[in-house]
Amino acid sequence: MQQPTSRQLYAYWDGIRNGRIAPRRFEIEPERIAGLLRETFIAECTGLLGFRFRLAGTKICHQFGRELRGVDFLSLWPADDRHAVASQVRNVLNDGAVGHGVFRAYGPSHRQACFEYTLMPLIHTGQTINRLLGTITAIEPPFWLGAEPLTSFEVSDLHLHWPDGVPAFMADSGAEAVRLARRRFRVVEGGLAGGNE
Repeated sequence: MQQPTSRQLYAYWDGIRNGRIAPRRFEIEPERIAGLLRETFIAECTGLLGFRFRLAGTKICHQFGRELRGVDFLSLWPADDRHAVASQVRNVLNDGAVGHGVFRAYGPSHRQACFEYTLMPLIHTGQTINRLLGTITAIEPPFWLGAEPLTSFEVSDLHLHWPDGVPAFMADSGAEAVRLARRRFRVVEGGLAGGNE
């Protein structure tokens, strides 16, 4: 996580989480993160592999050239990337991981923009994770971004970060997190110290 919006929202989320696997949706106070809302979104779990945007910040929608509310997060990606992102999202939902990555986006003129995204678990109802709190931030945004719609997306980097150093199911076992052998994934143990995510 390199972009200021990603880091600041993560720090806010982690503070509210306070050692739990995830905070509850109602604990997120928009006025506390007012400066981040334009690049922030919330997606809800709508089935086995459905994650529909409930809210998407105005800057995200402007840069994408369309309203994202109601759009499925996984539908943005081509088939190969969709499987990789879905696997990352499952780790967020099932194990309390924080997912983050980088993707390239293209418009009709084939110009390219790069973005960083983050995915943090939220609990809306019950005791299971059923929401994603996230950010989408342009990396060195080109001058034309927002002037034409972004129509295709390609993931270039995917990572998992364990806020407590290990996956939630291992937290009480004393076991250590291991490096994932999956293409384009990397496990980051511990906190944000050193800025090497």
